[in-house]
Amino acid sequence: MDTATLLADPAWLPHRYDEARDAFRFIHVPRSDHRKATFLTDDYLTNSADYREIPRADIDRAALPSGDIHFVFHSAYCCSTLVARMFDREGRAMGLKEPQVLNDLVGWRRRGADTQKLAAVLDLSLELLSRPFGSAEIVVAKPSSIVNAIAPAMLGIRPRSRALLLYAPIEDFLSSIAVKGLWGRQWVRTSLIGQAKDGALSHRFTTEQLLELTDLQVAGLGWLSHLAIFTRLREKFGESRVAVCDSTTLLRDPLATTRAAYSHFKTLLNETEVHEIGQGDVFNRNSKDQGKYSAQQRRDQIERTRANNKDEIEMVAEWVRHLAGDIDLDSHPCSTLDLD
Repeated sequence: MDTATLLADPAWLPHRYDEARDAFRFIHVPRSDHRKATFLTDDYLTNSADYREIPRADIDRAALPSGDIHFVFHSAYCCSTLVARMFDREGRAMGLKEPQVLNDLVGWRRRGADTQKLAAVLDLSLELLSRPFGSAEIVVAKPSSIVNAIAPAMLGIRPRSRALLLYAPIEDFLSSIAVKGLWGRQWVRTSLIGQAKDGALSHRFTTEQLLELTDLQVAGLGWLSHLAIFTRLREKFGESRVAVCDSTTLLRDPLATTRAAYSHFKTLLNETEVHEIGQGDVFNRNSKDQGKYSAQQRRDQIERTRANNKDEIEMVAEWVRHLAGDIDLDSHPCSTLDLD
């Protein structure tokens, strides 16, 4: 297959960016494989080693199929993968679940990438990801939470794009971390190290102060730092482009959520489509293991974990709210999706 044919086909995913070679690695990921993969990362894409490398200089941007791309930025453990799956609707939308290429750019930035070159590569990456799978389809990309640090740049270079900012209420988030045990507590520390490298922490702490924080305090600080980014996005780009929703509200009425989320991304569904999505597998199967799932099951698990870790979760949640107050940040912003 020649380069032009490959680049015209959105099933060829720009999976990785190699900064040393200034080249993209493309792998073939048809829609059916997108549905099977939890995330678009090496851990879930079995053919990631079978790639075609194309130098950035060989990509004719003007020849790429053009389409709209929108974003779901999130604070983790807030049903963001469910939302990405909601946008897998042939003829309407294609959801991209945590494309690895965007993680590569964040890593490159942390290693001291030249700002202008990084911006150019990010711009082309989004152009490649926005290639529509169907003539009338939008693309909705749900990046990893580590990408939040460059979310302002992404919306800045894509003036037609809109974003949904998704978060879990602080007690729910802390419960999700606690139930993960050692793995979850290690994950939040690794995440906070990355946020510190990005200059994205909501508050300044000395190294000694950070080391004194408990695991759930580290989780809470990371969560609050994401919300601080979200607040700045809403202030800079306005509510017409940037909507916010918490996971509890998201799950309350699947039909209203489906209708409102598509509408925010400038796509109107008919009522048959709304019911097929809102009453289908998206809201009734676990996004990770595909087992049976419901909002009540999620709530029951969270409540059990909160009961088992009641004192620590309550104290840390209050500590996070105190930190939020110090910087005049709303720690529980109301949903701006039109769910009526």
